[in-house]
Amino acid sequence: MMNNDELSKEKISNILLDVFKTFSKLDRKNRDYGVDEPLFHSEIYTLNEIREHEGIHITALAERCGVTKGAISQVLKKLEQKGLVTKEKDVRNQSRLILKVTPKGEIAYAHHLDYQNQFKQMIAEVLGDAPDDKVLYIKEFLIKLENQLGK
Repeated sequence: MMNNDELSKEKISNILLDVFKTFSKLDRKNRDYGVDEPLFHSEIYTLNEIREHEGIHITALAERCGVTKGAISQVLKKLEQKGLVTKEKDVRNQSRLILKVTPKGEIAYAHHLDYQNQFKQMIAEVLGDAPDDKVLYIKEFLIKLENQLGK
């Protein structure tokens, strides 16, 4: 038989799993990032990586995203078709292509940052006026959980 401490920890685990599921559903939805056509999670994530590592080449991008070059090439093809990124020959290595975000891609990137800021604001509102020691405990809990998940 479980004691109250074990029962509450199990409830927390179940609630956290539900939060993960809900977040995953929201995060995987394709959204209009101000460019008049929806972008999938993989597309905005890839665009974000290109924007934050301007001039990155395909192999390095695949490594950063944790996918194969073939998979990243498929996403890049869609981003190019949507006019969000361009491929250019690397002047230092003609056999390599570097990736750049177009002005239209910059719009999508800015909307993505807005979306992330809305999420941060929501977290701040949920935490409200919680005491610093409780906020620190939640932060440490989440860091430990992320480390465990990453093993």
